[in-house]
Amino acid sequence: MMIERWEQLAILGRTAEQVKAGTGRFVLVRGGAGAGRSALVHAAGEEAAARGLRVAQAVSGPLERHCAYGALRQLLEPVLGPGSAVELPPEIRGGPSEPSEVDDQSRREHLVLHEVFGLLAEAVAEAGPVALLVDDLQWADPGSLRWLAYLANRLRGLRVMVVATLLDGDGAADETVLKDIAAAATAVLETPRLSLGGVRAFLAGRWGITPDEDLTGACHDLTGGIPVLLDALAGSGTPPIASAAELSALRLPAASARLARCLRTQPDRVTAMARAMAILGPGAEPGEVAELAALDLPDFDAAERVLRRLGLMADHPGGGPLRFTGSVLGELIADRMSAGEQDELHLRAAAVLYRRGAPVAQVARQLLESSAGSAPWAVEVLRTAATAAMTESAPRTAARYLRHALAHPGADRARLLVDLAAVERSYDLPACSRHVHQALLLLPDPAARATALTLVPPLIERRYVPDPRRMRAVLTELGESTAREPEDRDLALLLEARLRVVDPAGILLVPAEERLRMLDRGEALGSPGARELLTTLLYWAGVAGAVPRDTVVELAHQVLAREPASPDRMYTTLPLLVPVLAAADALSGVASWLGGVTGRERAQPDLPAVVGWAGEALTAYGTGALDRARERAEAVLAVGNLRLAGVHTQCLCVLAEVAVELRDCGLAREVVRGCGPEQPPWLKSQAQGALAFTSGNPTAALEYFGDCARQLDRSGLATAMVTPSVRSKLAVLLAMTEQKEQAEVVAKEIVAEAVAWGAPSAIGRALRVRASLMDRDEQAVPLLREAVGVLESSGNRLELAKALLLLGERDAGTPDAQCCLARGRRIAAECGASRLGSDPAVAPEGGPGAVLTAAERRVVDLVVEGRRNKDIAELLEVSVRAVEKHLTSSYRKLGITGRAQLARAVEGEGEGYRAG
Repeated sequence: MMIERWEQLAILGRTAEQVKAGTGRFVLVRGGAGAGRSALVHAAGEEAAARGLRVAQAVSGPLERHCAYGALRQLLEPVLGPGSAVELPPEIRGGPSEPSEVDDQSRREHLVLHEVFGLLAEAVAEAGPVALLVDDLQWADPGSLRWLAYLANRLRGLRVMVVATLLDGDGAADETVLKDIAAAATAVLETPRLSLGGVRAFLAGRWGITPDEDLTGACHDLTGGIPVLLDALAGSGTPPIASAAELSALRLPAASARLARCLRTQPDRVTAMARAMAILGPGAEPGEVAELAALDLPDFDAAERVLRRLGLMADHPGGGPLRFTGSVLGELIADRMSAGEQDELHLRAAAVLYRRGAPVAQVARQLLESSAGSAPWAVEVLRTAATAAMTESAPRTAARYLRHALAHPGADRARLLVDLAAVERSYDLPACSRHVHQALLLLPDPAARATALTLVPPLIERRYVPDPRRMRAVLTELGESTAREPEDRDLALLLEARLRVVDPAGILLVPAEERLRMLDRGEALGSPGARELLTTLLYWAGVAGAVPRDTVVELAHQVLAREPASPDRMYTTLPLLVPVLAAADALSGVASWLGGVTGRERAQPDLPAVVGWAGEALTAYGTGALDRARERAEAVLAVGNLRLAGVHTQCLCVLAEVAVELRDCGLAREVVRGCGPEQPPWLKSQAQGALAFTSGNPTAALEYFGDCARQLDRSGLATAMVTPSVRSKLAVLLAMTEQKEQAEVVAKEIVAEAVAWGAPSAIGRALRVRASLMDRDEQAVPLLREAVGVLESSGNRLELAKALLLLGERDAGTPDAQCCLARGRRIAAECGASRLGSDPAVAPEGGPGAVLTAAERRVVDLVVEGRRNKDIAELLEVSVRAVEKHLTSSYRKLGITGRAQLARAVEGEGEGYRAG
């Protein structure tokens, strides 16, 4: 395709017309490598043939340079006709020379040229005008070049059109004969690189679809607008909808071979410079390239001129960085080198950059592309580059540097393994655990081993956690030096904190509540290790109710105040403060603390983000924001490459609670499916209980939630976090299954436990559940008013909404009832629990044909299933009186008189029911 070559085509057309009219012309086509010179010569032949000229073409190549008169024979044999070869002089035919009376060799060559010229003139006179096309003039043999120079200066009056191409920058192009030929040209046509618009037109012609701006720009940057590279790109099977990322992965073997052939004919200094630029990559400094290519200043300047004239190198005004014309050129040049050549050049490039003080990342990238060498500075460069990569949040890049450093002879493997584990823990927990284990066998002292053990995040699956026995042994060794070294004392506290997470019932450990009493408060907050240990002790002792709630809240907030949020905190035990404060209903400030981690930019989720999201899920649920809680918990579970057992347990627990609050059977089913073998039995029972509850099976739900409570009691896990909610459900389910007395006993126990712990949300929930079990409103209303009063100071807005709504229903007819209902609905809607807010206290007025409300439809559906009013009230967490009002209103709207007619109405006889 002749894109952006219309002016050149017009000149060729006019030239053919002039030759046909009797005036010989010589057109020289110049351009860099791959600029489309051959395509333009082919187009010249078409223009000439269209005007009645006979066309003969010679194609030259590097090997033809030694074939005497090879190009000349290609041109003349078709022009002179069949059998004409016998008329050519023997020097041209390549046979033995006949005896000649001319002794001077140069004179004989001149006579031969004159004789051949005469044969051409006779052929033109007899058969008409001729177009002679010569591609790659710089590679033609010397004899053919001399004849073309002879012809170029004698074309006047001869109906011959000569079109030849010349590669700019080729070393042979400076020869005297080529200069004479170029000087004789009547027209010189340039073949510049294609513009951005030309690239778009070229691709549209090849693909049949015009590419968009982004793809066009990517193709232009990749090829530099060089037609031969564009042709290879368009013919590589690339669809027109390919992205820039897909383009960068392409390989263009045809273009690579042509480029290699071009460079092979150049002086060694040109090839050396091109290879050095390819190895160093875009933006290499001239001094770096010259040193790697081993070129002095004159040779470097000469090589640079050639590459620029070849069209392979972009201009760099002011001595700036060197770049190829298209970004793919460096890859094509590198592809033509053997693996050994590339390896050697990359090692040399690293050494050159190191000596010249280049940025450490540049040196490290060169080392990565080579096999491990013996340079003593290489390991430290790679370690420094890894540190820099971590500051730029690129742990995978840092890990590549450190793995390569491990392969270098004489590397400190123990130190590198520890560094590698610290990098990998953000995205590859199995590798982190494995490298910590390997480092432990090499580290010389207890402090170094303890540091390695504390690298493993504590909130991960047990199979990746270090062996508790190894941790206890290191802790014992470390204890012998803690009296002398403050750093060792703090390290011992860090290790104890981690050990209490992975093995809370360890035989050598003092019980958490006793250990908490042993800590001096000032000392417990004075160092990172002490604060981590305090956090762990608060988790095990505080949330189990062994420590007063006020003490837990005070200490936990003091830890948060001394530990600013950062990704590094998510690798410690500090995230356990979130469930501690959630159980204490004291989440003020926690969301902003977590936001310091979750609000940062990242290419993909890492461990700090996942732990932070889990904390946000629990915080949102603890404040009643159900939609936010669900979104954050599901985000954690969607990250498949980071299986964090404790974090996933927390998120599944949150989703099970949200499913019950929203009566979402589908969500409960997802929680059941998400409980894999690694999850604790109590969580599996909780998930099954949520599914049974949302499916309307109170008997099964009672059994599962009861088992969940028993499992929690046996394990002693998170009593104040999970058990109160589970036991509240048990009280409701016992009442629904006609176990009134047992329900009353459980409800009273819940109130006593909540008051003893002191968390407002737990007290308010316990009072509401206790009140919901009372048949008489005058007994329930005081408890509900007390619950509302307590919950006003709670951060859990959903519990406040539920208490207000139940108070409005049970206190119906009083001036405050409607205010409680309106406020409860508003708060419930803000929490995402519209199910609660849609329940009216009084059925709306209406008659036959009126539309049932959502609450009325639920009540009607449950009645049709055979449920009694009392069961329905307990399932929907409303009063029996409210159920009766919904039924009365539904009868009136459906035009029926009683319960027995509901089934027929549901089947479609009631228009109001269908419309609803």
